[in-house]
Amino acid sequence: MKQDFHAFQQQKYFAGLDGLRAIAIIGVVWHHSVRPDFLPMFTRGFAGVDLFFVLSGFLITTLLIREKSKHGRISLRNFWARRFLRLMPAYYGLLFAMLAAYVIFKPGDPDTARLVEGFPIYALYLSNWIQPEANNLGITWSLATEEQFYLIWPLIEALAAPVLAGGFWIAALIVNQLINFGVLDPAIDSVFGPGVSQRREILDATFTPILLGVGLAHLLARERWFRLTAQITGFRYAPFVFAGLLLVLMNIPASDISGVFRLTMHILMTAWIASIVLQPGSAITATLEWRPIVFIGAVSYGMYLYHMWCVHIARVIIEKTGLAPLWFEFPLALAGTVVVAGLSFYFYEKPFLSLRSKFRKPKGSPKGPTETKRPAATFAKPGA
Repeated sequence: MKQDFHAFQQQKYFAGLDGLRAIAIIGVVWHHSVRPDFLPMFTRGFAGVDLFFVLSGFLITTLLIREKSKHGRISLRNFWARRFLRLMPAYYGLLFAMLAAYVIFKPGDPDTARLVEGFPIYALYLSNWIQPEANNLGITWSLATEEQFYLIWPLIEALAAPVLAGGFWIAALIVNQLINFGVLDPAIDSVFGPGVSQRREILDATFTPILLGVGLAHLLARERWFRLTAQITGFRYAPFVFAGLLLVLMNIPASDISGVFRLTMHILMTAWIASIVLQPGSAITATLEWRPIVFIGAVSYGMYLYHMWCVHIARVIIEKTGLAPLWFEFPLALAGTVVVAGLSFYFYEKPFLSLRSKFRKPKGSPKGPTETKRPAATFAKPGA
């Protein structure tokens, strides 16, 4: 059954999106593991990060739009407090635990020196532009990218007139596509150094998927545009159609997916998310709501943080047991990552998450309906 605009506006939990987070994080763990690559799509698990970006742009902007509609304004203080409590305890916990372990157990080691020297970069969420190359922290570039989005875009939603916000969105999308198509490579290399345009993950993914998620949130927030979007992406079998188109695209051989390929991938990801939101009763959505998949999606942020260490541990186990890495590294790494992230979520992150209820409504706003008990897995981050 197709989603109705007024029902969508009242909806607190979008079925299927935790399942998409699960697909995204499983793809990322797959990408960083030794694995069989029978099809081109098996070499592109990194695209899970792009899917995370679209989800974050859509969910965060939907929250901001609804808050402004309901209360007349956006409380930036509350928004940033909720983001801090969702993301930073686990992130800084990992950083400081690594710093202590390296300083204590590997003093004078080059690995320790890289971590100590690069610590301010990681702590300030700048590793998408400057990468100190500390062990197992290369993945933090995407976290830095999202943090920069969380810092800048809420300011635009809260303070800019709609015309200015739309102009900024269009300009940002154009600049990111100039990067995607390589037009700005000479300028980037002249500022950041020779070859940087070919070595920064953010310049591969760009902010485009987040911006497309932002655009989707605005389309679905206005009845006229909601109906048009529903005609394009909300027809009965749309979740299957866009999933199929993504699978076809991801299996097209290409050594370089920048340009048209990556832009098409981002558009299809956005359309797939829209189709799942607009067709909550589809069989794909029902599959994505299977409880083990929802659980993986709910703890996907911790999985992203910890998975490189779990891949490392899986490799040590394989070396000591003589198992075949091609077949055993990924399942061992995935299982270990789920366990570690689950323990972190329930025994470390949850006390911080419970504090977010103090930052739900702007001061002086009228009491609204109680929040759903599932927001942490809905509007959080990789889980956004």
